Amino acid sequence: MSTFLFRRLSFAGRLDELRPRMYRLAFSWSKDAFLADDLVQEAMIRALQKQAQLRDDELLDRWAIRILANLWLDHVRSRPKEENIDDVMDSLCMEDNQSPDCLHCRDEMIECVRRAIMSLPEMQRIVVTLVDLEEFSYKETATILDLPVGTVMSRLSRGRQALRELLIERPQPEVRETASPGRHLRRVI
Repeated sequence: MSTFLFRRLSFAGRLDELRPRMYRLAFSWSKDAFLADDLVQEAMIRALQKQAQLRDDELLDRWAIRILANLWLDHVRSRPKEENIDDVMDSLCMEDNQSPDCLHCRDEMIECVRRAIMSLPEMQRIVVTLVDLEEFSYKETATILDLPVGTVMSRLSRGRQALRELLIERPQPEVRETASPGRHLRRVI
């Protein structure tokens, strides 16, 4: 087998190993399983077509995710602004050893976090998912998005602050005590 063919097969295999990670990212950005599949497929095709542009094989993951991020940003720029992003919910696997109440609480918390992340401005959401969920360093994220490290850090900081306000520091519902003989009821308004 020629060296070129072997290298191409090796590249395709390593790229295919990145598919689940790329799908998770695409889905976290788009919240649409079909769109995430399309984005990943297009990113993989472009990566295969532009394989010669990859200078360091050790940076394949960052390079492929940069292609994916560029495709996502192109998609966002090409569509009109959407108001409702909460319509899509993915199914979560249930563990046998947890009660339905625990599962419900966990699902509600996960959905609350998803909504908060989806409400972030586009570039803050992308930076938060790359750094906090995919655990890329600031420098790697800057390389993927072709941004200065300081810009990544400021967008991450603003994104985290917005999430903190949405999830932790948000005002709690007003609670009013209603007294009646022998009972103490709380009314949430």
